[in-house]
Amino acid sequence: MRIQNIKVRNFRLLSDVSINLEKDITLVVGRNNTGKTSLLEVIKVFLSSEDKLSFEDFSQSSYSEFKRLYSEYKKTLNPDILEREKEKIEKAIRKVFPKIQLQIEFEYDKLKDSLINLSEFITDLDESRNDGCVLLSFESINSIGLLEAFHNREDKTIDILKYLKDNIKSKFKVKCFAKDINSEYIREIDIGFREKIKKIVLFQEIKAMRILDDKKSDSNKTLAVGFSKYYNERDRTDDNVKEVENSLKEISKTLKEKYDAVLDKILKDLQRFGAKTPITIPKISIASEFDSESVMKNNIKYYYKQEEIDLPESYNGLGYSNLIFMVLELASFIEHFRNSNEEKVSEFLTVLIEEPEAHMHPQMQQVFISQIKGIVNDAQRDGIFVQLIITSHSSHILSEAGIDKEKGFKRVRYFNRVNDTIVVKDFNTLELAEEKKTARFLRQYLTLHKSDLFFSDKVIIVEGTTERMLLPQMIRKVVPDLVTEYVSILEVGGAYTHKFKEILEFLNLKTLIITDIDSIDSVNGEKCAVNSGKNGELTSNQTLKNWLPKKSTITELIETTDKDKIDSRIIRVAYQIEENGKIGRSLEEAFIIANLDFLKTKKPQPDDASFKPAKEFSLFMSKGLDKLDTETAYDLAPVTSSAKTNFTFDLMSFPEDKYGNWNVPQYISEGLMWLAKPIKLEEPVEAVISNEEE
Repeated sequence: MRIQNIKVRNFRLLSDVSINLEKDITLVVGRNNTGKTSLLEVIKVFLSSEDKLSFEDFSQSSYSEFKRLYSEYKKTLNPDILEREKEKIEKAIRKVFPKIQLQIEFEYDKLKDSLINLSEFITDLDESRNDGCVLLSFESINSIGLLEAFHNREDKTIDILKYLKDNIKSKFKVKCFAKDINSEYIREIDIGFREKIKKIVLFQEIKAMRILDDKKSDSNKTLAVGFSKYYNERDRTDDNVKEVENSLKEISKTLKEKYDAVLDKILKDLQRFGAKTPITIPKISIASEFDSESVMKNNIKYYYKQEEIDLPESYNGLGYSNLIFMVLELASFIEHFRNSNEEKVSEFLTVLIEEPEAHMHPQMQQVFISQIKGIVNDAQRDGIFVQLIITSHSSHILSEAGIDKEKGFKRVRYFNRVNDTIVVKDFNTLELAEEKKTARFLRQYLTLHKSDLFFSDKVIIVEGTTERMLLPQMIRKVVPDLVTEYVSILEVGGAYTHKFKEILEFLNLKTLIITDIDSIDSVNGEKCAVNSGKNGELTSNQTLKNWLPKKSTITELIETTDKDKIDSRIIRVAYQIEENGKIGRSLEEAFIIANLDFLKTKKPQPDDASFKPAKEFSLFMSKGLDKLDTETAYDLAPVTSSAKTNFTFDLMSFPEDKYGNWNVPQYISEGLMWLAKPIKLEEPVEAVISNEEE
């Protein structure tokens, strides 16, 4: 038995989302403020022992609905309205009155699973189906009565939202229903529904310990807490556990005799104290009792082994403590489940793990998730079904848990915000043109390099190291506001850029591709300068030929409109365009063309009357700078990797505060300005282009 799907409606950022869960690990990722924490929180608040929901938990999209429904209700107060129309309006209000809802769909195996606990939530008799569904709903007790009470309020200055905030506890309650997922049929489960759900699935939570302190005075004793909890869940019939318990009993017996001898005098004195007074002190006896869990928690010190001396727990880093604590937590949950089979606490276990990467360096994060996977696999081999839901901002946890050799990306659920609405993308629905080949490339690339793609606000894809290293500086020059967003810069060879097409569209990430026009001679295929297509030059760039804008000749590329440089409204390509009457073949050539006047400007200095900015660049050394123009830029531009690297470092270290500012090539400037602007996905591309040109 397992959870097949979770649906959430009107809870905080989650207006209406649906998440299918994997049988083992489901990894929830996405950029900040996209509702990942809300997913775990809604499960916890609904299944807690008391109603903890408040008006602030309603999604903001509910606010306008509350106001609209009150306006609808006021129509029924019109004395001229027909009774049947009034009933119709009231019925519609009751049906759509905002509710916070959590729906959990279960899937069971007819041959293996007991349906005793789930049966109350199975609503059909169809033998071909194997599902049951719980619907938890925080809803108004009487929608029309609530609106009537608000209408008749004494203080007319209070609006509907303020009224609901002040009266939510008395006007709303949590209800539980058995629901048919294939129809609108529901049946209310009135008494003890939380205990009934717990008999089906036991939810447990693991949080990274953010309150830890790795100073010497640390009193949290993380390992002591973790180990004592694990010990307490161990099988009490285990021979090792029996020996510990028996030893503690013997110690208690011996200590009682010693305590009696040491405290004998004071005990006798206390008895004499009340001999001749009306106050009689009851006789006191002393017993030595050892609770094994308390002993492990309070009386055992845990040390980290070192070469010459063992160090106390508080001397170790927070990362190690967190890793061990969370692994112990999961192991404890499974041991508790394993050893409660006779009581049958629940049919299966679901563990919620929120951002486990706190205080862990990248390698430790990967060790943690690999250990967690191993514990889950071992438990399932032993017949204990465990599902994990993990939220994370860590690209390393994503690489280890979400990009699997066998399952690919299928464990990943990507939370994204689109036009102020949270959308969940299930990677099981991702379709790739050359699925095996592309998935293998993406998995290897993202595992080794940039899994942070999944946590980005926007993406820039570049061909080489030069662009990747210079882009942060260029962004600050052209669109400094973009610095405040999380922009992931991927360095991908031009021949492979198109392999990101499906995943970028799937993630709905606004992406700028910066590439070179790469002109070649149409006869011999050798690289050549861009001559505005006069000599029939071609491009060797695979991205330009096979993806955007799907043009092969330099003439076609020059004539391509901005509209044709955009794909799926969210992906744009930028390559060299005419500037100062010339088109560069590469970034370096485009830079020279864009900065001709700057490079040739004389900057008189006390120690060098003929200083020129160009002398700060190694590629211009011993060149005839007086002849620097658009025609010589092609020959001056660096070609070898070492020369390109030197050019990059020269540009990064150029003292602009002293000698003036260099210009970003126009094709990159235009691309960055496009990337910085928001795009509403419902707009046609033509509208997007015209808006950006204004």
